[in-house]
Amino acid sequence: MPGGWEILKARRERILCCVIMPPELRHSRAWTRMWKNLQLGPNPEVIDIQGLPYDAARNAGLKAAVDGDFAYLFFLDSDTIPPANIVPQLIATGRDFIGGLYHQRGGAFVPVACNMVRDAKGDWVRGGLPPHQPGEVIPVDFLGMGATLISRRCMQAVLEHFPRPFAWGKDIAPVPDEHGGQLPPLSEDYMFCLRAKALGYVPWCATGIVCQHEMMVVVTDKGVQFP
Repeated sequence: MPGGWEILKARRERILCCVIMPPELRHSRAWTRMWKNLQLGPNPEVIDIQGLPYDAARNAGLKAAVDGDFAYLFFLDSDTIPPANIVPQLIATGRDFIGGLYHQRGGAFVPVACNMVRDAKGDWVRGGLPPHQPGEVIPVDFLGMGATLISRRCMQAVLEHFPRPFAWGKDIAPVPDEHGGQLPPLSEDYMFCLRAKALGYVPWCATGIVCQHEMMVVVTDKGVQFP
């Protein structure tokens, strides 16, 4: 039988895996194969959040992780295919807020993780990844949440200052924040990064943990089109 200390240690290291899914619950065979082999440690729990706006879905996952006294929250999107051992690898880095490397599904297919700067107008401008050697764990300004691990202490710190840490700021008009100001025009994952970093929790990107980012295309007489 395990000793009391072993039971407590297992509880302290429990992981909540929050899978963000579209309304139609669709995912690929490749994603299903990955899921069967995904390593989540002892006594993990999994919740599927389906069909909500991204900010509401991620806030729900964050609340479930804190209320359930989990040591880590691992966000996994149903269009992101990480290596099976991504979670133990991310935990082994000792970072509170860290994700794997994956790329945008359109445009120039650049990494989702990046540094950004403000231009002369004050708008955010993508600056790409900082200089690094492949495989390094590097600090960044922003991470996507498709395959990202957040420690309990990071979650708690952000929640103490922001009742809804994930907030969608990209719209045709300015979006008000909780304090009567305006949100910067960022997606919900970048907004969380901005807030976490302001509290001392730097986002880190594990460039050696490369994930696949699935996309849907249609083929016409004009070639490949993005629906």
